[in-house]
Amino acid sequence: MKKIVFILFFSLSSLVNALPEPIVKELNKPNPKQILMVGNSFMYYNDSMHKPLNYLIRSSKTLGKGHKIRSITINGSSLTWHDVNSYINNRNMGSFSITSSNEYKARKQEPFNIAIMQDCSQCPVNEARRQKFHDIVDEHSKTLRGNNVEPVLMMTWAYKDMPSMINGLAKEYIKAGNRNKALVVPVGLAFDEINKNYPSINLYTPDKRHPSKEGTYLAACVIFSSVFKESPIGSPYLFGIERDIALNLQKVAWETSLDFYN
Repeated sequence: MKKIVFILFFSLSSLVNALPEPIVKELNKPNPKQILMVGNSFMYYNDSMHKPLNYLIRSSKTLGKGHKIRSITINGSSLTWHDVNSYINNRNMGSFSITSSNEYKARKQEPFNIAIMQDCSQCPVNEARRQKFHDIVDEHSKTLRGNNVEPVLMMTWAYKDMPSMINGLAKEYIKAGNRNKALVVPVGLAFDEINKNYPSINLYTPDKRHPSKEGTYLAACVIFSSVFKESPIGSPYLFGIERDIALNLQKVAWETSLDFYN
């Protein structure tokens, strides 16, 4: 076990050391209660990434209660498709719910604290889209900050059959995050580590792009680690994944977060 951990740490450190250092290492206000997630099918596969994230938060003994996550995703989309201003200023957003007993319940609308955003899988690295990626991150970040919402970027992952994609994705997400003083969540780096060190864990669907259930859970664990600065290791919520596999995903998520921000 010690040898495996050393190899993982060495491999991760080598890649991180070759990247720009992230300027923002934690949120301005810790433990955000109202979270908006904006993205595409990378987020909504497997009944949506917000589900395991929400249950990881609920399983914590220290974060308290009252967290709410709203996920707004469009299939095949880039961030240029999303009208973030309408999401955070729509007075009907979150104004009611249908309870488990099928009853209508009016709710008090609470403003979002943070917005976690991800662009299309190739947008940050495609020559025709790279500048548009940076422009829209700048635009959305300005809109969010003007409404007292802190922007957060979720670094996406390389395709299973194109592992070198992670180098460009990581670089561009960090550049965009640093320019906008936004926290970058290193999900893509965690995918890279699992692919290298735990090849028996398949993070992808057959298309080699979208996340399997394990991929979605890994991403949620990295977001949990990075946003809340709390280890997911030992969390009882496993998203229906075999315990040993889930534990490895938790460990890599936490180690990736620690190494990325240190």
